[in-house]
Amino acid sequence: MKYKSLVVEDTGSPATEKDIEALEKILGTALPNDYVQFLKTCNGAYLAYDTPVEFKDGSSEYLCFCELYSVSNELEWSSNPFELKQEREHGSAPANLLPIARDGGDSRLFLDLKHDCKVVAFVQGLPAWTKLRQQDAWIVIAESFDSYLAKLTLSDQTIADHIKNFNVTEQSVEATLEWLDSIGQQWRTDHQASWNKRVPFHQI
Repeated sequence: MKYKSLVVEDTGSPATEKDIEALEKILGTALPNDYVQFLKTCNGAYLAYDTPVEFKDGSSEYLCFCELYSVSNELEWSSNPFELKQEREHGSAPANLLPIARDGGDSRLFLDLKHDCKVVAFVQGLPAWTKLRQQDAWIVIAESFDSYLAKLTLSDQTIADHIKNFNVTEQSVEATLEWLDSIGQQWRTDHQASWNKRVPFHQI
């Protein structure tokens, strides 16, 4: 399915008012309307897009907070309030932050319920051999949940890697085109040669 032009996978059953109200009671505040709308539509999802992140030292990179949490009193991992309780017991986030997504490691995405519901990220430092950021960092990503979704994109590296490695079938080609086109069609110009070489039966 699509949500605000983005291709979303592995969505859950729409969040109930009861589950949302239970989470808000734990938080002591209401959730922002744009996030509630997402929960009532998707309630968790896999969003295979890149998030551009700018660090205080002027460097930048793309991260993928692909796994967005659901809201349910019956589920545990990848769902609130379970993830919120885990964060409060074992994590490093301030109490005003609601965890809403994670990457494949220990970097996590939050809603800051105290400061205008901005989207902030805890970005875990990496080993020195990666030649990437080595210190943990807290970064403001977007002014709201909807503005965060609007910032999602696909880096040239992500596109190139997918074209090179995906299993080419008629069905996968259609799904890949829908996914890539969801960020615009500039990729068709930039990656036309590599696409046409891998998918000769469906040129772009």
